[in-house]
Amino acid sequence: MLNETIATRGHTTKDGTLRLTVNVGVPDADVAVVVHVKALNSAGEIDANGWPVGFFERVAGSMPELQRFSQGDFENRPSFE
Repeated sequence: MLNETIATRGHTTKDGTLRLTVNVGVPDADVAVVVHVKALNSAGEIDANGWPVGFFERVAGSMPELQRFSQGDFENRPSFE
């Protein structure tokens, strides 16, 4: 029984059509196919540090329920002097 995930890349045409030809190794059979389309970042969309442009602006404050509670007071230690 065939059940596998095949990862491949493609390029769309000017009208947004993606044409795929994938050899699944099962001749003359009906198969179910699921296509998950994920856009790849172009070189212009990555900042100098390798992060997608605008990444931190989009995620800042995205978890407002996450809180850091008080860490308490630090102990007083004698100085080295």
